[in-house]
Amino acid sequence: MKVARENLAWKQHEKHLPTIDDEGGKLWGCFRSCFLQSAAPYTEGVAYKILKNDLGMDLREAAGHTSCGAIGYHGDVTTIETQMVIAARNFSVAHHELGVDNLFSFCVTSFANYTEMIKLWEEDPELREYTAKTLKETTGREFWIPHVSGGRPSVVHASDVFFANRHKLAAKAKYSLKGIKAVDHIGCHYGKIFPGEAMGGVEFPQTLVGLLEAFGATIVDYPERRHCCGMGFRQCAFPENRDYTASSVYKKMASLKEAHPDCNLILTNCPGCTVFLDAEQGTIKEVLEEEFNVSVLDYAQLTGLMLGYDPFKDCGFNAKVVEVEPLLDKIGIPYDKSKTAQERRRPF
Repeated sequence: MKVARENLAWKQHEKHLPTIDDEGGKLWGCFRSCFLQSAAPYTEGVAYKILKNDLGMDLREAAGHTSCGAIGYHGDVTTIETQMVIAARNFSVAHHELGVDNLFSFCVTSFANYTEMIKLWEEDPELREYTAKTLKETTGREFWIPHVSGGRPSVVHASDVFFANRHKLAAKAKYSLKGIKAVDHIGCHYGKIFPGEAMGGVEFPQTLVGLLEAFGATIVDYPERRHCCGMGFRQCAFPENRDYTASSVYKKMASLKEAHPDCNLILTNCPGCTVFLDAEQGTIKEVLEEEFNVSVLDYAQLTGLMLGYDPFKDCGFNAKVVEVEPLLDKIGIPYDKSKTAQERRRPF
């Protein structure tokens, strides 16, 4: 029997996450994202509502939790030793103060950063000893590593948790994506740094595809599907480098438009990708006078939309550059049409 290449890749990279029906699948410790808090806070907001109210999860986070610090690490501001102690402190707080073993982050960069620290500790006893000693000396806390147990990963991304419970979420959906052509865009720091930890690997990631299919969407493919959004860290932070970000988005959008001009939706799981794939379409429109008008949503926004949360007040559509009303109309989701598009985007 011939086995499809996708199936082989899936078997190699499949992750077994506990669902709300499994023992311990309702209790999670969560790490917030510094970038999301500043650039797109709506993701964490609607994600919390869905996980708590619709799935009945017990989400725990400590007031003393800090940023993972990876944005400084990738920007050559902090060292790997600093990263290890920061990660160890957050793990210790989660395990010893909150009593949780299952951990997820809202940021894909945090996901990659925590994964890297764990792998370093597992492979280098000296680094593990250094981290435990420094953590104790500086904070008085006990060292703890989130270990893989029962075939489950140690620290996962929030989109993985949504994926694991996608059928439960789809069963609660008030709307369907039937007739909607969509494609996933996996964040580089989710799928490309440690592809072995990504759901389905980097070639056939299933995290977002599975969610789209559960809600009834038709998945399309195109040549630049796995091309980076171009955010980077130095690129988006310095005005003289912004051309790289805009050109990356243009390359993706032009490729998608040529292959599937009727594609309505790109689904993301990275906060940077979500912001820049949307915002740079505005830049392209202004500079090149070329419009793509592809709605860019993340996994939590889309799920909230399907469950009936308000597109603008709950899902953060008021912060979008590309108008999402055409997508809402095609899905059949009501909104206040007595207001102009600009009025709907005013802060609440």
